[in-house]
Amino acid sequence: MLIVFDIGNTHIVVGVFQKGKLVLNKRMESNSQRTEDETWIIIKGFLENENISQNSIQGASIVSVVPAITDIFVRLTEKYLSLKPLVINGTLDPGFNIPYKEPSQLGADRICAVAAARKKFGGPAIIVDFGTATTYDVINSKGEYLGGAIAPGVHVAGINLIENTALLQKVPFQFPAQAVGKNTKEALQSGIMYYALDGFEGMVRRLRRVAGKYTQVVATGGLAPVIMEMTNEIKYLEPNLVLEGARLIFENLTKKGKK
Repeated sequence: MLIVFDIGNTHIVVGVFQKGKLVLNKRMESNSQRTEDETWIIIKGFLENENISQNSIQGASIVSVVPAITDIFVRLTEKYLSLKPLVINGTLDPGFNIPYKEPSQLGADRICAVAAARKKFGGPAIIVDFGTATTYDVINSKGEYLGGAIAPGVHVAGINLIENTALLQKVPFQFPAQAVGKNTKEALQSGIMYYALDGFEGMVRRLRRVAGKYTQVVATGGLAPVIMEMTNEIKYLEPNLVLEGARLIFENLTKKGKK
């Protein structure tokens, strides 16, 4: 079995694969103050609830955009699983060329999402991850990775607006019944959500000028299902895209290492 830790700014996803199939998918809050021992107690609970023995885990991979938490999970993996984890980054060979002057600057989550999308859908494709940041990554018709864009995520933009205005209060991040709000709550929801939706659709149109008019859109991330309900631009919804990409990269590099 392979265990994957997808460490984001807001949440950490723990995935376990058995013969290529995802058999565990759990989520916890990101917390750089939690020790490896405290973190392991949570992970051990995930495993036990699914009757997965820690001794059955033969490989580990870390996909992280939070360096302080990366170190915690490296120590945790070595201490409790007796494994040296593969920490995915732009200096490794993900199976495609990274056209950055400094490939190490490309986020591990984006690397994994591109790897999975290339394998599953080919190109041309635009991969959109609706997370703390909303990221866009572009694959051309030859399957080549071209680069992408990073925008504020829906939660980040909304919370920043609310925290920097004295009279506005937090609201659920969901679409209101209509665009014209009849109270402050509805007005906020309309502005935040439709701003995000229109920004997404605008970016897709702009990126298609490079990738091609009929480029398919693959969406992942926590808010992807919410956005998908309001647009026809998303063709595929893939909630486990980053985990799948981490598995592919781990397996490919492991095979190369054995040759």
